[in-house]
Amino acid sequence: MLVLSLLLAVQSPADSVQIITRDIPNFWRAYDLAAGKDSAERVRIVETVYLQPGSPGLRDWMRVRLMNPDTVRARLVAAGWPRARLDSLPPDSSRKVTAPFYERSAAEQLLRAVGSYPRYYAAVRPTTLSVDTNTRVTQGIRRGLTRLAALYPEARFPNIYFLIGTLSTGGTVAQSGMLMGTEQSASDPTTPLEELPDWARKNMPNHRFEQLVVLVVHEAVHTQQKPMPAGQHDNLLRHALGEGIADFIAELAVGPRATKQPREIYGLAHEHDIWVDFQDEMQGGDSTIRTWMYNGMVPAGQNHGAVDIGYWVGYRIAGAYYARATDKRAAVRELLELRDPVAVLRQSGYAP
Repeated sequence: MLVLSLLLAVQSPADSVQIITRDIPNFWRAYDLAAGKDSAERVRIVETVYLQPGSPGLRDWMRVRLMNPDTVRARLVAAGWPRARLDSLPPDSSRKVTAPFYERSAAEQLLRAVGSYPRYYAAVRPTTLSVDTNTRVTQGIRRGLTRLAALYPEARFPNIYFLIGTLSTGGTVAQSGMLMGTEQSASDPTTPLEELPDWARKNMPNHRFEQLVVLVVHEAVHTQQKPMPAGQHDNLLRHALGEGIADFIAELAVGPRATKQPREIYGLAHEHDIWVDFQDEMQGGDSTIRTWMYNGMVPAGQNHGAVDIGYWVGYRIAGAYYARATDKRAAVRELLELRDPVAVLRQSGYAP
């Protein structure tokens, strides 16, 4: 009894997290069945074989990452839904109404990606199917989550869903849990990249399969972050800190990435100039944020030097704040709560 009590006492929140991969074989089953079929039949196969039997994570993935919202909205209006009525629906009702439409749109978007990058998808197939048997990944994730819980003892983690998407997202968080775009992290030095857009060719060499560990822990940090306090306004500084803090705390839990990302290489070489630009724009809203973050499609001359360079600025501020703190555990909590981004910036002393 004493031994059992001790074991229960040291159980980590990471132990109860499920790693769910069952949607990946369904995707590749649909991929094989759809080969050579006409367009309408391919859409039907992807819907019925991959999307409709999907896990709760895949249902969320369709809604937040796969569907084209403009296409879905246009089809709803064409089906007789007034725009004003759509805008007034509460979230739960909106999801029920749009589900059949976003399912079809998600299938179309997936087929478009596979058709645009056929050699890439074919090359990463074996790796995506190996998530649950790759102990470096699965054990690494559990170790990382356990260390994150040691940094932040209040942490509780949702389940992790490994999915196939359109190369648009490495990971995100939704109601069902952490959602990972496995295809984006499944390349290796032999994977053909020539079909991909320029931003992807530059970034994919850094998306190695083992990097899924730090990517999952990054998303796990997001699940611990607190909502923006009432009365505050969203801006570039808050967004950069939100993502940069997730990068920094994930690094505390997992260790530094084996391969430097382009934004880190560029940032270290141009830190002062980036900081001057960031200070001028850090109170800006959506249009400003999109030139600093989530900006893979932004032309190279308009992205402040590197894709997602805003993440890196937030990471540097978070690191400076943590380095100056005498109580490290309290610093982690304060970063996660992010009650006042301006105060965090000021207290960090960051000014390269």
